[in-house]
Amino acid sequence: MSSLLKNKALWSLTLGHFSIDLFSGALPIVLLFIKDTLALSLEQTGAIIGLYSISTSLAQPLFGYLSDARGGRWFAVGGLIWMSILHGLVGLMPSYGMVLLVAVVAGLGSAAFHPQGASGANVAAGDRRQAGVAMFMVGGNIGYAVGPALAGVILTALGTRGTLVLALIGLAIAPILYTLTRPSASATAATAQAPRKANWRISLNPAFSTLAVIALVTAMSLRAWSQQSFTSFLPQYFTDFASFTHNEAGTLSFIMLLGLAGGSLVGGLLADRFGPKRVMIASLLVSAPLMALLVLTRDSRAYLLAPFLGFASGAAWPPMLVMSQTLFHKNAGVGTGIALGFVFAMGGVGASLTGWLAEPERLGLATAILLLSVIPVVNVLAVSRLPSEKDLRGEAA
Repeated sequence: MSSLLKNKALWSLTLGHFSIDLFSGALPIVLLFIKDTLALSLEQTGAIIGLYSISTSLAQPLFGYLSDARGGRWFAVGGLIWMSILHGLVGLMPSYGMVLLVAVVAGLGSAAFHPQGASGANVAAGDRRQAGVAMFMVGGNIGYAVGPALAGVILTALGTRGTLVLALIGLAIAPILYTLTRPSASATAATAQAPRKANWRISLNPAFSTLAVIALVTAMSLRAWSQQSFTSFLPQYFTDFASFTHNEAGTLSFIMLLGLAGGSLVGGLLADRFGPKRVMIASLLVSAPLMALLVLTRDSRAYLLAPFLGFASGAAWPPMLVMSQTLFHKNAGVGTGIALGFVFAMGGVGASLTGWLAEPERLGLATAILLLSVIPVVNVLAVSRLPSEKDLRGEAA
């Protein structure tokens, strides 16, 4: 682990991931304030979150291809600048339609960053792929955790125009990302002599049967649905049913997502030791009851449960991501773009569906968010069909 902590390339990607996901984490809290100002419904809030998530996903395979072909540095830096500016404008929009449009376009910045970030972390980590990708994911998870709390504090003080202050954070980090990802002179010369050629033809790892591929897609989609929806609607749930202030709801999200960051790091380390399937199954089985308990706890005890839920849920993600990269073993950028893009899209679809179900004339928010705790249990069935670490090592040999 000490070698990873000294890895400048990995640190630069982790810092960029922190910045990108800070904006995504802040969005549900920003929408809480905008909801009050523009009188948005839960269905409209869910649509914004859902379409935002889809916009971060659909372009990822294309950005992954361009990253493989031309190098991903400018996509990573440009994506951060793009996302910072447009997220800063979200709070200034005068109508639901304008908020929706700006949020959806902002998501393209995330789509540009993630394929290069995730595949670059995999390569930079060498033979410690699980731990390296976990470190990269921790950066994003910490940003995702800080986003709600920071947005709650800033927007409580400044109102919805406080999104401009959040934008300054990303714009300040962009030149740091640009500097730390500058290639060495030898690497630049090697690239000039042998330009990289991206392969748009996808080559799947033969260790994955057709059933295993379907299982992996299902597992990642179900996790994205439950995690995205739970994170997005938890602040609204606790303001409606536990009389939390917007700031208190943001703090609760921060605590849960900070636990998720820790779980991501530990999950990656444990997957290197015990294998990804065991870690994923354990994570899902523990997170399901904790999710239900948090929903049923409508007082300050939620602060005690939140970090444990986040930790348990976060442990599953790095092994899933590394397994998807293993599936697309000859197309790092394209494969990562497809994997992450599809997952983000499914998370967005799930959030939109949850928002639709949460309307009072349907299931209501309390029932809709409680039902999300069933998804991890169902997901165990999908994970059980994935290839074992032994099978993957045998194929690699």
